[in-house]
Amino acid sequence: MKAKQRTLGVLLFLILLAGGVFALLTLRNAREEQAASAVADGTIPLAAVSGNDLTQIVLHYQGETNTLLYTADGWTLAEDPAYHLDTSACNTMLTALSSLNAKGELSPQAGEDYGFAEPVLTIEVTAAGETDTYTFGAINAMTEDLYVCKNDSNTIYTVSGTKAACFELTRAELFGAFNPAGLTASEIEAVSYTLADGETVTLKANSEPAAESGSAAYQTVWRLAGDTAADLDETKVDAILSALCTYVSAQATDADPAAYGFEAPLVTAEVTTADGTINLTYAMGTDGCYLMVEGDSSVYTVDASVASALLCPADQLKAE
Repeated sequence: MKAKQRTLGVLLFLILLAGGVFALLTLRNAREEQAASAVADGTIPLAAVSGNDLTQIVLHYQGETNTLLYTADGWTLAEDPAYHLDTSACNTMLTALSSLNAKGELSPQAGEDYGFAEPVLTIEVTAAGETDTYTFGAINAMTEDLYVCKNDSNTIYTVSGTKAACFELTRAELFGAFNPAGLTASEIEAVSYTLADGETVTLKANSEPAAESGSAAYQTVWRLAGDTAADLDETKVDAILSALCTYVSAQATDADPAAYGFEAPLVTAEVTTADGTINLTYAMGTDGCYLMVEGDSSVYTVDASVASALLCPADQLKAE
C-alpha cells in the first residue's frame, strides 16, 4: 500500500514539474515574440502622440492636401467640413502616431537617393501646440524599409514599409460609408415613389392578424394604397425598403446636381416614419447612380441596384 502511495506521489510530482516547465517555456516564448516584434517595429521613437494633445494631421499624398482636424467631438476635414470622414481610418492614424518608432538611423551619404525630392508621403502632425513633419521617401530595395526624415533634419531614419500605409489615403479613400437618410427599414411606415414616366406607387405598412389559424398575434403587411386587397411580392418590397436605407460609397459636396443627372431623375421617393417625412431623389449620371437627400446639398454615390429596386411599377409589385 505504501509503495503504491509513493508511486502516486512521484507521478503527481512529475506532472506538477512538467506543468511548471511548460509554463516557463510559454512565458519565455511570449517574451521572445515580444522582443522580436519590438525589433521589427523599431525602438527609436519618432512620435508618441496622445489623443489628448493631437489637434490635426495634414496629409500630402498623390498631389492632394487633406487636413484632418481632431477634437473631442471627432474628426473633420478642414478643406471640406461637410465631408463624411472614415472615423476608423482616422483613428488608425492616431494609433500609429502614438508609437511611431524607427528601426535605424543614418547620415546622408553623397550620391545616395533617399527619395525625399519626390516623397511618397508627407504628414504634418500638430499636438500640444507643436508641429512635426515626417517625410517618407524611397523604399530600401534590400530591407523593404522606408526612409523617413523628421523636420528636415540631417538624420535619416528607416521604418517598416507598412508604417506609412494607414496615411496613404486620398480624399476619396478617406470617405466613410454611411446612411445619409438615417432610415431604418423597421421604422418606415409608408413609401410613395414616383417613376420617370409619372406613375406614383404608394405603399403602406398595415398591422394585420397573423395568418396562423387561431393566432391572436398581429404582423406587419405592406399594401398598395390603391389596391389594399392585393398581396405583394415580399422580396420586392424588402428590396425597396433596403434600398431606402442603403449606405453610400462616395460624396460630392457643393456639387451641381444637373451634372449628375438630377434634371431628369430616375425616381423620387417620399418616406414616412414616426419622426416625419423625408424626400429622396435618385438619378443616373455618366459615371454611376446617385442620391440626394432632402435638406442636404451633397450628391452621394450609390450602387445601381439601389435605384433598380425602386424602378418597380405597381403591377409588378403584386405577388403572382
